[in-house]
Amino acid sequence: MKRNLTVLLLVLALALSLVSPAMAVESEDTSAPVTWGELTADSPDLTLPVTGEPDQAVTNQEAVAYLLRWAGMEESQLGTYPADYNAMADSMGMTNGIENYSPTATCTQANLAVMQQSAQVLYDALHSETREPLFMNGMAQPIFPFTTGAVEEGYDNANSDIIRFFVYVETDYDTDDDGKLDLVKALVQLPRAAMEGDYQAATIYEARPYITGCTSGDVPYGEEGYDISKLYSQPEARTPVGEATTEEVAAEADSSEWYYYNPHEDMYDYEDLTWYDYYLVRGYAVVECGGLGTRGSDGFETCGTDLEIDAFKCVIEWLTGDRVAYTDKTSNIAIEADWSNGKVGMTGRSYAGTTQFGLATTGVKGLETIVPVAGIASWYEYTNSQGISTRSNTAYSDSLAWMCSGRYLDPEDWATIEEKYGNYLNQIRNDQWESNGDYSDHWVSRDYTLNAENIQCPALIVHGLNDYNVRTKEFDLMYQAYEKAGVPAKLLLHQDGHLTPTYPSGGLSFLIGETSYDAILNQWFSHYLYGLDNGVENMAAVTAQSNTNTMEWNTYDSWKAESAMTLTGASATEETASISSDYAAIGVDRSNWQDTFTASSTASSAMYTMDVTQDTTIKGSVAVNFSASTLNGEGEKALADRDGLMVSAMLVDIAPEGTTFPACNTSGAYVPKTTLAEGGAWQGGGLENLDLVKLNTTDVSYKIITRGWMDLCNPDAGYDSASAANGISLVEGQSYDYTLYLQPNLYEVPAGHTLALVIYAYEPGMASYDQNYTIQVDNASVAAQIPVSDAPTSTIRTYSDVASTDWFYDGVKYVSDREIMTGMDEGIFAPQSNTTRAQLVTMLYRLAGSPDLPEEGLDYPFSDVDASSWYGPAVYWARANGIVTGTSDTTFTPDRPVTRQEMAAILHRYAEFAGYDVSASADLSGYTDAGDIAGYAQTAMAWANGTGLVTGTSDTTLSPTGSAVRGQVATILMRFLEHVAV
Repeated sequence: MKRNLTVLLLVLALALSLVSPAMAVESEDTSAPVTWGELTADSPDLTLPVTGEPDQAVTNQEAVAYLLRWAGMEESQLGTYPADYNAMADSMGMTNGIENYSPTATCTQANLAVMQQSAQVLYDALHSETREPLFMNGMAQPIFPFTTGAVEEGYDNANSDIIRFFVYVETDYDTDDDGKLDLVKALVQLPRAAMEGDYQAATIYEARPYITGCTSGDVPYGEEGYDISKLYSQPEARTPVGEATTEEVAAEADSSEWYYYNPHEDMYDYEDLTWYDYYLVRGYAVVECGGLGTRGSDGFETCGTDLEIDAFKCVIEWLTGDRVAYTDKTSNIAIEADWSNGKVGMTGRSYAGTTQFGLATTGVKGLETIVPVAGIASWYEYTNSQGISTRSNTAYSDSLAWMCSGRYLDPEDWATIEEKYGNYLNQIRNDQWESNGDYSDHWVSRDYTLNAENIQCPALIVHGLNDYNVRTKEFDLMYQAYEKAGVPAKLLLHQDGHLTPTYPSGGLSFLIGETSYDAILNQWFSHYLYGLDNGVENMAAVTAQSNTNTMEWNTYDSWKAESAMTLTGASATEETASISSDYAAIGVDRSNWQDTFTASSTASSAMYTMDVTQDTTIKGSVAVNFSASTLNGEGEKALADRDGLMVSAMLVDIAPEGTTFPACNTSGAYVPKTTLAEGGAWQGGGLENLDLVKLNTTDVSYKIITRGWMDLCNPDAGYDSASAANGISLVEGQSYDYTLYLQPNLYEVPAGHTLALVIYAYEPGMASYDQNYTIQVDNASVAAQIPVSDAPTSTIRTYSDVASTDWFYDGVKYVSDREIMTGMDEGIFAPQSNTTRAQLVTMLYRLAGSPDLPEEGLDYPFSDVDASSWYGPAVYWARANGIVTGTSDTTFTPDRPVTRQEMAAILHRYAEFAGYDVSASADLSGYTDAGDIAGYAQTAMAWANGTGLVTGTSDTTLSPTGSAVRGQVATILMRFLEHVAV
């Protein structure tokens, strides 16, 4: 029952049956244990992390350790025994096909034969004349040795397994007006084998302005404006005067150029130097570029413009052989990417997630796929929404451009652009102030969705559903752009905030269902960059973490909602809601607005509610339609002269009074986490592991599902950024029709909750007003169209107390996937806890399809079973069908642990009820405690043992009166469904 992914190389190995004599262990009995003497007979001197006596039986994980070392993996590459060795074996698929595999169980001859197949493939790869990427189990394996580059002094590529050096790629424009085309500096990291010509490597590329170092302090605005068109000047290209090889350039590399202390950040840059080591040990090249205006590069940092994207594009063109790069800024000595296979994949978070989407919309050759995380599709939407700025300062591009202007870290270089760049920053600040939240030319050059038709590369779009830094509308715009282009895109949506599921700088990672995020990306890039046929392109259209249980992931066939429901203003008691921006009058500020506005209507907010009668999944953006007029407050400006008057709305999930429910609420930018295992997120290749964590939910009485904002002066603004270009002058008292779009979400609302739509004036922290205004909402016009999804296509449940190496793992997964057994708490299965009588009959009730109880003729004799309790219907159904009886005439004792013989008896009765064959019977006389079996259970125990449902707790004992723990019951139910219910 192990995960079984077809792997090309493994299949070839199986077909050829290449088993080295050095591993051959001969035995006619495949169930016989393998001994240390047999295992190590031909390599007795091999250094191992664990040993045993020659006649001592070997465990599975001990056999794994030997085989990995025999194949040629160095101890430094394998990490800590046994965890990292087991992780390597799991990554390779070494134990796939071994039923009920447990690392600590005795290794049989049959198990060893399975493991040997993978070990032989690994051996052949490590002993080949050339070192090339090895793909097993659908992904690249960590077989390349590693040397860190995170050293200030003493680094030498001659002694490094990873080669590091810089190139300077010539771009298309002269943005800093020095008469020369800008050069952008790119750091290249690649395995030595790629430099030496063993193979041509695919590239993982991160384009991220932060990486060379950020600035600090006030923005150095100039006193003048700047002609933006000058950024697009195109002087003649340089003429190369010679060429250098990769090896020659690498010989001159100095680690102080990529690892240096930045006092402005109190950290070492390049910030992302080690973030992609995972790929280096698997044979990928890694290229990192800060881009225009960053340390070591030419040009102006322009914060997201088409010029910035074009410069990053030039790096890809160099990797495909279509553009020249130089060894430095002055010599004009060219260097080719002769180690590159011309295939580039991109990933990265936030700004790095942004640039790769921008690059996808250029259609550049060689960009095969992107995995943007929390990326921006339209910079307008990052700081604005439907005509309104969502920041207290309308201008933002200028401050972020300054923050990323790494040229400032080199005073001599900075002096060459300081005056001109200061004027540029002043110009774009004024441009933003002038548009005051409206869509303008400033945003057109930063709106990548306008070029959606150019997209050619597939995408896996990753975003946090609680991200209010880069808001969720950005991933929706990306997805829509891909739909417009007709190019495949998948969504991976988690419940954290502005975070990557694997977060190297934070030293943590959380699972996507049962799979690590790294493994998913490994499969993704192996497919798109190396052509591996692993089926990853067939993953679900949408994979989303549940908002009620963070250990549960749901998949959907489409991001499009199948239907919609409408929340109207019918709950309002007045015809009109009067919403004042005078928050001070009711004591509302940034600290309490959420609690105040979600409690009831106020003088500054209007609440409309509807009851949720069945479990409902919201999927997409809620469109809030309403008609409203605006009244001006006392002050200097007439209403017609005012612009940027915010109206806001939010959709809220409210628990029944006096109750709470679990929700993912951010603390700062992230959802709080619990560490499940320090170093539990394996990286491979001897790299330091990350901590395996889970997201925590918090018990709350309400949760804001989504929010949205709009300018009352832009009634025609729609969902697309460009629709917010034109505002109007409001006429006091005149009604306008508005459609305010809330940020997209995928959110499950339980039955019995209340959905509340709240319309309010402005959001504290986003805006403030010296002169108030009042919004008069026609309550009858309020209609929120809420997109609703059908049930998920599949659900993946995981439990923090069930590991893939546990003997009961297969059983727990089997019954959990079929919803026969569920967790005891969020992410907790409690496999060692006793199974109660109520739990067992509920499991069988679910097996039977949870049939309706007859309305008449059903006796309810048990005083300790409420028919309306979670187990009540199951108990009375089971009693009515002769499957269970009470512990007395009037009691059932639902919370009493069920014994092994009781479980066998109940299962036997259920099998008879269902019409299954119950003729099997085993002779139990060989068990010393067979006499302890109660009379009522003797036939059932013989049947259960004879069918393999209940085995001995030892070779001589059955323990009929012992408790049946949940892990055991899960395994027994799996066997029942596979071998009896047929």
